[in-house]
Amino acid sequence: MKQSHASPPQATNISTDSRTRRFSVGEHCSSFEAARVYDLPALVELSLANNPYTRSAWFKALAAKASVGQAKAPYYPIVKLNAAGGYSQQPYPTQSGPLTVNSVSISPGLELEYLLLDFGRRSADVQRTVALLAKANLEFYRREQSTLSAVQQSYFAHPAALSQQEAAQANLSLSQIICDMVKAKVTSGLATQPELLAAQKTLSQAEYDLASARRNVEVTLGNLRVATGLEANAPIKIAPPSGVVAVESLPGKVDRLIDTALQKRPDLAARMADVWASRAATERAKADFMPKLSLQGTYNSYSFGFYAKQGPTAGTYYGNYNQAGGFAVLSWDLFDGFERVEKVKKRQAEESEARADAEASRLETTRDVWTAYNDSLKSAKKVSYAASLLSSVRENFDATQSAFQNGLATITELSAAQSTLAAARFESAGAEADYLTSLAALSLAMGDNGPSAVKQSHPKGQ
Repeated sequence: MKQSHASPPQATNISTDSRTRRFSVGEHCSSFEAARVYDLPALVELSLANNPYTRSAWFKALAAKASVGQAKAPYYPIVKLNAAGGYSQQPYPTQSGPLTVNSVSISPGLELEYLLLDFGRRSADVQRTVALLAKANLEFYRREQSTLSAVQQSYFAHPAALSQQEAAQANLSLSQIICDMVKAKVTSGLATQPELLAAQKTLSQAEYDLASARRNVEVTLGNLRVATGLEANAPIKIAPPSGVVAVESLPGKVDRLIDTALQKRPDLAARMADVWASRAATERAKADFMPKLSLQGTYNSYSFGFYAKQGPTAGTYYGNYNQAGGFAVLSWDLFDGFERVEKVKKRQAEESEARADAEASRLETTRDVWTAYNDSLKSAKKVSYAASLLSSVRENFDATQSAFQNGLATITELSAAQSTLAAARFESAGAEADYLTSLAALSLAMGDNGPSAVKQSHPKGQ
């Protein structure tokens, strides 16, 4: 079985220590420690070792490999050992009186069967299982890619949620300051009660936004934990991405990216392997119309002893004899109620279904790359737009705040400027996360192991 770049999971040992949990995968071990701070490469390593979906795909590949060996087994002869032994008592009526026979016997024997000719049955079974093995390997590789993409997207979403929480906290602090300022002006007669109510409304909205931001932080952290194969409440610590997100142009045009995806996507190759397996199953069904020629041999040894109590043959007798035989056996099912005919029709329909599924996956791949490509373009523009918007809105808020302090702006204008600033902060943090996650989605759509976003968020040397 061909092994991909990651070590195949073999077994998992999980201790119940609440602070440290160790996961062993074959000869490679990856341990989770609550005191450790995990960056993206460490999270990827942890997920490849611990994610149960990846392990499930690997064990499925192991089962497919065993099926290949099982399909090759009929090429070898079958040897059976049969042995029977026991005691019996049997009365027999005779002219001189009843004869009771007590006997003890043992009869070991060997049976040999060797299939000489089956007109392609075994060959078709092997071809089918080999194709299914290739499919399982490719699906395991695709599962690895999905796991990596899930970790990357969750990792980029969590710092964005933290940034939005910081923005919400700053907005709440600012709202509290403005509300206190308005209260002071109301006390001194420089502001009205409706203006105070407006400031208090803005403060309540800021408290609500902070609660929502905190909820998003916990949700994104839970998603990241699950993506790495940990429980949603595992006490993991995450290192934020280092460096500034650099927006770069995408490599190549979308048509070239689609062509690359059609060549590299392992799930597309898995679909084709499914087509090959269906084709072999069709050939196997057709082979059932042909006869089978096999060689059969037997050897048996019979040992016995009995004691007759009455009659002219009374006495004790012992005996032993051997029996051997060899035969060439030709078997041919001439009529079975059209079962084989319908089986061939079924296999042919399944082959056509597999081909249609492969074509559907091909179309879906082009759609995935097209969508992810355009999402990446949009996200890249949103990053620059959000940065420019945040800079402009911050300058406008500073000017409005200064005018309010000098009595040249109303509380309504200041609250509106504050709300705009908070929204701009949210947009900026969300735009950066959307850009990085869109690159991860594009990488997954193309069948790559990791997006360029990983390099952008982690400069060399880190």
